[in-house]
Amino acid sequence: MKKETLPKIILEKLSEVGELALDGLFPKNRSESGLWREILGLPTGYEFSRQTFSNTLNRLKQQGLVKNTGGGRYSFWLLTHKGQNKLKSYNYNIVPAKTDGIPRLVMYDIPENHRRKRDWLRSELAACAYRQLQRSVWLGYSPLPQAFIESLKDMGLKNSVHIVSIHQMGTITTEF
Repeated sequence: MKKETLPKIILEKLSEVGELALDGLFPKNRSESGLWREILGLPTGYEFSRQTFSNTLNRLKQQGLVKNTGGGRYSFWLLTHKGQNKLKSYNYNIVPAKTDGIPRLVMYDIPENHRRKRDWLRSELAACAYRQLQRSVWLGYSPLPQAFIESLKDMGLKNSVHIVSIHQMGTITTEF
């Protein structure tokens, strides 16, 4: 199983249950806590503290992905519209097109502070049967789906990703 990130888990669970109280995950009785984690589908052995969970919720709130009602330990947390869109970007998986034999290069320059976008791009290219030639250069032999191109635009990567297809072979041959 792929290691899940706590923000992704929180967004997924809020999407599934509608609202969530922090005390629901961290009741005083430890056996109840295990039961709630199982009900919510949290990965077995995934450990985090109440403080880490609370800090993550507050960071998601600052990003506008979640909101809370009420106060203190009895507040309920809800997913916002922006949070729903973020969750869709986490779960987005493209269906690769059939190979047409035309080589395509995908080159990108995405800054370090957008690491998640870069990681998303790499995983989607791999899902389309592209292979990495260099750190930010990938080669594939099938067209990229329109949904992939739209996601690049939605994520603000349109000017950072360049796709080049090669329709004719060059003048260099293997015989030197």
